[in-house]
Amino acid sequence: MSDRPCVLVFSGADPSGGAGMAADIQAITAMGAHALPVLTAITVQDNNRVHAVMPVAAEVVLQQARALLAQVPVAAVKIGIPGSAENAQAIATLIGELRATHRAAAGAAPGWAQRLYSDPPVVLDPVLRSGHGDALGRDDALQALAPLLPLATLITPNGPEAAALAGNAARYRMPARLGAAATAGAAAVKRAAAASMTGAGAAPEEVWEAAAGGGVAGELALADALPMVALATPGVPRAWHGTAHGDALAHARALRALGCTHVLVTGGHDEGSDVVINRWLGPDRQQNWSWPRLAGGFHGSGCTLAAATAALLALGNTMAQALTKAQGYTQRALAASYAIAPGQRIPQR
Repeated sequence: MSDRPCVLVFSGADPSGGAGMAADIQAITAMGAHALPVLTAITVQDNNRVHAVMPVAAEVVLQQARALLAQVPVAAVKIGIPGSAENAQAIATLIGELRATHRAAAGAAPGWAQRLYSDPPVVLDPVLRSGHGDALGRDDALQALAPLLPLATLITPNGPEAAALAGNAARYRMPARLGAAATAGAAAVKRAAAASMTGAGAAPEEVWEAAAGGGVAGELALADALPMVALATPGVPRAWHGTAHGDALAHARALRALGCTHVLVTGGHDEGSDVVINRWLGPDRQQNWSWPRLAGGFHGSGCTLAAATAALLALGNTMAQALTKAQGYTQRALAASYAIAPGQRIPQR
């Protein structure tokens, strides 16, 4: 047995030491877990810009991970940039193998011990571009992430990433087998959204009800409706309609419809406020956290948060506990950040 829970990490190498694999290892170690880093891409970047990304071959990703999985027990998985669509599919295959191994072990264990072999949590940091908009992979990042979204226990997009992922939900998963009823439900969402926008009588709540009635297809149609109407969600005051809060919750619901169990939408990219609001939506709970906005830009803040959360889940924390502790840790790391050159600062992890 391992003295520390181990987190299997898929990420790219950042030679500046601020983001990617370096950030993951530091954050996971700081939480008291051990990182098992699997290299997915070699990047050419500094603390401010990404100049090139060279994906590792998918077969090499598989070989790295399988060598570890054959020897080391894995308590959680953290995914950063896959580097390519082929690598994303390889990672999805590996997660399936890991979960199959755990389920087989659970089946052979006595009843009281079966919970010890539950599926390891998977934390996905869906980095679409660098902080300056530079590409971080060879393929369309949205398309490359498609096989990983349904496998994620937790996904941690920032606001723009959540909007992009939710807005492309239908291209990920709208199988024909959902049938005519689901398709009709999706159409109902669009009709209700249009009616709300034109004042024809449909309230925002009716848009959500139409989505719920349409099942998965209806929830995915939320993405198409978002540009048309500010969606209300159960428990959200009407005063929040049309705000960043309402949009974040609608995006989170669309992502949950893809199979992500928990969604944390981070608010660092929301300009014009002295606070950063991070919004969590789970199967039966939602919660917001507010943090003072810190001046300047930071290299690897999202990596830090996702990796710390994965480590805390590996250590046995509940999702609420892990998210609270990881955000506090990340805020302190950013507040104590340091400069290595002009541009983004490096979190003190």
